[in-house]
Amino acid sequence: MFNTINLYNPDFIIECARLIYCRDIYESFRNNGITRSYVYGMCYKPSLLTYDFLKVGQSHPDLSINRKHQVGERIVRQMSWVPGWSGEHVRSSHGADFWFGIKDLLIPKGLLSPTFNKNDITIAVWDMSHRMLTSDICTHDSAKATDWAEGELARQYKNSFGRLPYLNIQDPSNTKSYKTGYTPKSIWNNLFDI
Repeated sequence: MFNTINLYNPDFIIECARLIYCRDIYESFRNNGITRSYVYGMCYKPSLLTYDFLKVGQSHPDLSINRKHQVGERIVRQMSWVPGWSGEHVRSSHGADFWFGIKDLLIPKGLLSPTFNKNDITIAVWDMSHRMLTSDICTHDSAKATDWAEGELARQYKNSFGRLPYLNIQDPSNTKSYKTGYTPKSIWNNLFDI
């Protein structure tokens, strides 16, 4: 599959400490050429020279149906709950679980500082659309590819740490999409091309 999905080598990172407004995340996605499907990791630094992942996730919005679902929207929904942003920002209930996991689980257990805020988060992003051939980028194939890649990040994390990232309640490496693997549509077309 995508042998360039490496937990420790994302296509780019977004250091939230360098951003002022939560909506600036959208601009980071545009500036890095993300057009559709991606997987991501929400990272923090438990020590000066170490990164760890709070969670891994994925998104593959169908932009042909509704343009309001902008690329990066899933991350913005989650990050808008984290303190430290300037200006107004919309807080969707769909992203609240990320912050509540930090506030109600990780901070009380002493895993994160009580002053934890957006400046403590770095977002790692892997561009799935860039890894797919044009003929493979349809809603169905994008969903399979990003589901598989999220499972691969979770598998690599578990191999390194012996557990899932703290805020991944469900194990992406146990999904049907990950366990059955992903074969791009273009490969099937080439196999049966006469």
